[in-house]
Amino acid sequence: MASSAGHARVLATLSLLLVVVSACAPAVRSGPPSRIAVSALNAGHDETAFMCPMHPDITSRVPGQCPKCSMALVLGTPFDMRDYQVEFRTEPPLVSAGTPARLIFKVLHPGTGAAVTNFEVVHDKAYHLFVISSDMAFFEHIHPEQGSDGSWWIDVTLPKAGQYTVLSDFAPQGAASQFIARPLITVGYDGDLLADGARLVPDVSASKTIGELTATIRYDPVPMLAAVHSHLTFTLTHAVTGAPVTDLQAYLGAFGHMLIVSEDMLQYVHSHPLESLPPGGDPETARGGPSVMFEGLMPRPGRYRAWTQFRYQNTIHTFPFTFEVTGLGASE
Repeated sequence: MASSAGHARVLATLSLLLVVVSACAPAVRSGPPSRIAVSALNAGHDETAFMCPMHPDITSRVPGQCPKCSMALVLGTPFDMRDYQVEFRTEPPLVSAGTPARLIFKVLHPGTGAAVTNFEVVHDKAYHLFVISSDMAFFEHIHPEQGSDGSWWIDVTLPKAGQYTVLSDFAPQGAASQFIARPLITVGYDGDLLADGARLVPDVSASKTIGELTATIRYDPVPMLAAVHSHLTFTLTHAVTGAPVTDLQAYLGAFGHMLIVSEDMLQYVHSHPLESLPPGGDPETARGGPSVMFEGLMPRPGRYRAWTQFRYQNTIHTFPFTFEVTGLGASE
């Protein structure tokens, strides 16, 4: 018979898996929708417009460029809010820490169930993947390759036994952008999934040094507010000389990439700098800095961690910053 501690661990595991599944599912309204609401949703599935693959709230009746990121608008269905289905498996089926494993993804249309094979290229890649450990100590931003059958795959080596969240970020051709989370638990993990979750502590210092690059962050507003468009601005300097960095290189079509995740790993924000690359120029010759500004909309109060990536001297530098978000009126 299992011990009471064993029962508690099983219940905690089931509870967390239910939370993860809920986070992956479409938003649910309270109470049954009206006939009018259902008709409006169905109509949105077919209504087309030109939209930004990175900012689906930007739509137009005519071709053009996104005013936020300068990406070319693509024809799609921006008002179709359904989540696409992502079949996720690994080879081998049981993943061990420290041993290479292959992550495999197959995207299915939410209406027909047919395999999706055509994707928009967003920031130089058609599929962005984030792998984050449950304690939020491990973070990886990688890009799977597409196989001949339309599925996506990539090889990873996880550093330690435990639970990981695997986030798929892609834009099916003709559809709104997708951000789908799936859990992965390694073999050999005998901990408590709830107890081993992140316990974030906001940073005391606004500056961090990674390699030869120092990043100093500034938040606006202070304190950060839930459901309010906020700005996170980085000032980049050389770690040794302290000189402002003015030769920041483009990374995947932008001067930086940011993923913001809530402490409970249920809220995700993928952001890029408000400053875009010069239109029509060569990204490899473009240079930026020393100031890089990102925009974020954190949906509710709590603690968040932002991983921000910059390319400097042909090396990717990843800066993790942790901050607090309060509710409106909390500081009054």
